[in-house]
Amino acid sequence: MPLTPQITLTATLNDFSGNQIGTAASPAYLRIALCGFGQYLPRIPGTTMVAKIASWPYDLPYQGAQISVPLWGNDVISPAGTYYAISILDGAKNVIQSGGYVLTGTQTVDLSNLSPSFPPPPVNPSITAGLVTIPFSATPVFNCSLIAGPIAFDLTLTGNVISSTLISPYPGQIVTFFIGQNSAGGWTFVWPSNVVNADLINNTPNSESTQTFVARANGNLYPIGPMTYS
Repeated sequence: MPLTPQITLTATLNDFSGNQIGTAASPAYLRIALCGFGQYLPRIPGTTMVAKIASWPYDLPYQGAQISVPLWGNDVISPAGTYYAISILDGAKNVIQSGGYVLTGTQTVDLSNLSPSFPPPPVNPSITAGLVTIPFSATPVFNCSLIAGPIAFDLTLTGNVISSTLISPYPGQIVTFFIGQNSAGGWTFVWPSNVVNADLINNTPNSESTQTFVARANGNLYPIGPMTYS
């Protein structure tokens, strides 16, 4: 059963005079790859599926007739910042055009009039090698789809957390929480409702409480070890 949204990319390759390039005897080529996903393969949130095109194992031959390629939209691909690199190559595999593209929704797009675009770098929260720094909020949201693999959330308490929410874990995802106290300490933390059997955090000033969980298909997180304190 196909996931949606899905992009259909069509390509009709012309030279500057408007004449089609590529023949059966001397094809041009279309190259498509996903970029910007770091050390983890891109993934469709909520599933174990990688993106529709992680990278073609070969360049797609263009023989003078329009070709059509299915792609998942960037709005269902994680981690954030992933984009498509689409290149046109001549018969000798020289790159004659290349660009980065962010494609969303359910639509058919024509390569001939696509405007290249690159996603902006993540600003808030910051993402580095699986670690997501969450700015303090009394009602923080922990978004597991930001990383397509093990994810760790780092939150320093500067006040009481009265409620928190965890969204989009995929089955089998390993999720770690680093809950720290600032120099004042004494702050409380309320775990998300779908985090099961979590331990109490330490409220000592400058302390760190760490616990790791695994996500099940029902969307809940279950501890795979006790809370550790430092």
